[in-house]
Amino acid sequence: MGMFKEVEGEVAVIVKNGVYRQCPLYVRNGYFYAKDGGGFVRLYHDGSTTVSKCRLDEISYDGELRRDALGRLCDGTVAGAKLLEGDNKTKLLGVLE
Repeated sequence: MGMFKEVEGEVAVIVKNGVYRQCPLYVRNGYFYAKDGGGFVRLYHDGSTTVSKCRLDEISYDGELRRDALGRLCDGTVAGAKLLEGDNKTKLLGVLE
């Protein structure tokens, strides 16, 4: 079991109860989290999170975004993870293809 490690220079923008917050991006065992207060929020490929009334609006990440079989947002180190493409990638990264 790994610890949370900050992804240097990368951030996630989350919306919690209508308030936008820019949070540091963290990775743990290949899965992405946003730092929120004293804890961490798990991020999913469709913009949902593990916190009710909280969603992922945008993410800044220089590598390839992937998702596992449960839809959890991850990097390329997670076995069996599929490359994030199309609308979800565009929405999360805020880029046009």
